[in-house]
Amino acid sequence: MASSATPSTPAYSGYVAAREKLAHRFRAAGVLDVVGEGRISFLQGQLTQEMTGLAVGECRPAAGLTSKGKLLFVARVVGLEDRVRLVVPASIRRLVLEHLQKYAVFTKVGIEDPSEEFVRVVLYGPEASRLRLPVDLDRLPADREIAGEVLAPSGRRAELEALLLSAGSAEVPEETAEVLRVEAGRPRFGSDMDSTNLPDEVGLGDAISTTKGCYVGQEVVARLRTYGRVNRRLVRFRFPGRPIEPGTPLRRPDEEKPGKVEAGRVTSSAVSPQSGAIGLGYAFRDVSDGDRLVSTVRADDAAIVSDLAPA
Repeated sequence: MASSATPSTPAYSGYVAAREKLAHRFRAAGVLDVVGEGRISFLQGQLTQEMTGLAVGECRPAAGLTSKGKLLFVARVVGLEDRVRLVVPASIRRLVLEHLQKYAVFTKVGIEDPSEEFVRVVLYGPEASRLRLPVDLDRLPADREIAGEVLAPSGRRAELEALLLSAGSAEVPEETAEVLRVEAGRPRFGSDMDSTNLPDEVGLGDAISTTKGCYVGQEVVARLRTYGRVNRRLVRFRFPGRPIEPGTPLRRPDEEKPGKVEAGRVTSSAVSPQSGAIGLGYAFRDVSDGDRLVSTVRADDAAIVSDLAPA
C-alpha cells in the first residue's frame, strides 16, 4: 500500500522546499587529487571522458572501467591550477584510490586523498541559482534533482550552515533525498550500478567520449556500440500497489515457469508524495516501455516499466 504521508510530515521533511524553493544536504566527500606534470595524460588513459583541454574550474562527468568494460567507479572531474580533482562517492573512495595508485606506479603523477578535509553540500530547488556563496569554493554543476553542489573545507561547515539558514534553506534528510533521487531517475553507485554493469546499461553516455584515444575498457565499449547493444537497461518503475523491495527479480505475468526467466530487477524503491510508489532498476532488452512485470516473490506486486530520458 502507498504511504499516507504528505509532503508536510516528518517522513518528507524538506521535500517541498527542495522542489519549489531552496534546500540543502551535507554529506561526506570522496576527494582524490591527481598531481604532477603527467596528470592529464595519466587520466586520459584511465577515464572514459576526454581529459585534454580541461580548464581550471571546469567539471566533467567520467567513469573508470575494468579491462572488461565494467564499471569501477563514477566521478566528477574538476580542473584546478596544479591538479585534477576527482569527486567520487565517499563509500568507494579507497577502492578508487588503490586502483589509481596501482596504475600510477612508474608515472610522473601522485594520487592524494584529502577527503577528510572537505564536506560536500548538495543544493536543491530553483532558488539555488540565486544563492550567494563564497567565490573561493569549488562548485559542481546541476545533476537532475540536484541544483548544484559545493565542495568546501570541513572547517567552513559552520559558516555555510549559517549562510544557508539566513537564506531560508531547508535541510533535507537522507530519507527525503532518496525520494528526490528516485523521482529524478538518477542512479546511485552501489545501489543501481556497480562492477557488474556496463556503462551503457546505466545511461552514462555523457561520461563517455566517443573520439578520444585508448583508455582501460575502451575496446569493449567501442565494440558493443559498433556491433551490438546491451541486454538490459536502467529504467523507472511505477508500482501500482506497494513498493517492491530492492533486489527483487521481476518476470512477465504470463511466464509459463515463474522465476525461471528474469525480465527485470528492482534496485531502488521509494514512496513519492507526487508519484506514489516508484523505483529504479533494470529491464531486459525485450521488455518495452509501458510493460507490466510482476515480482517473483509475490505475484500480486507489480511494476510498470518507464524508460529513462536519454542522459
